Amino acid sequence: MRLRTLPLLTLAALAFGSSCARFPDTGDSGELVRLSFTLQFDREINRSYVYVVALNPSTQDTPTTTGPIPVIAPPWGNGFVAGQATHFVGFNFLVPGQFNLYRFRDTNLNEYEFVGVPLLADDVLPGTNRLRFEISINQLARTTAEAEAFRSLQINLLAMDRVPQSGTSKVWEALGDGRLPSQINSPITVSLRTSRTYTNSTFFDLEPRNDVADPDLDLVDFVVEVRRN
Repeated sequence: MRLRTLPLLTLAALAFGSSCARFPDTGDSGELVRLSFTLQFDREINRSYVYVVALNPSTQDTPTTTGPIPVIAPPWGNGFVAGQATHFVGFNFLVPGQFNLYRFRDTNLNEYEFVGVPLLADDVLPGTNRLRFEISINQLARTTAEAEAFRSLQINLLAMDRVPQSGTSKVWEALGDGRLPSQINSPITVSLRTSRTYTNSTFFDLEPRNDVADPDLDLVDFVVEVRRN
């Protein structure tokens, strides 16, 4: 495994994409649940910015944990996600393969390691404002038994102009209305026990348009599809 530390995130944007598939389907016969993520932004994906999908699988149908939440002010911690998360997926234009799945190594979320790539990912082409990739729930577990025990997944969709280790501010986006303090920490939870498609409207339009000043960061819609074999 390659150990990653959070300052590396500042060297290049993380993103996800649309268009033709970059990776072939590498799922095996033991795959339990396929998860598809589509994110749509107001404007073209900015290659200088950071885009992250933070994930926290749970053995509960309705988790009592906070789940992944955005880091929006000092103390910065890792600079991009707090709360509870075990993994995240990002896109880095400067690394081979570009799409990468990471696992956090500690509960403070200060260290993470590379564990693989999505099963399928769409190219990020000039003018693209939609990001899409697919993973298996097996990729979030160390054993098949652990994957079988997962009943739900907490998710947050994060975008930001930088991953700060110093300074006093950054421009950021996360699920919920970022203009309202009561909605800043608003991860969603999807069931892994039933095939279903979740959209922004499923969560009563949780993510509004124009809740961040920079349209390159403004998430305007999303789709999470759960497909059980």
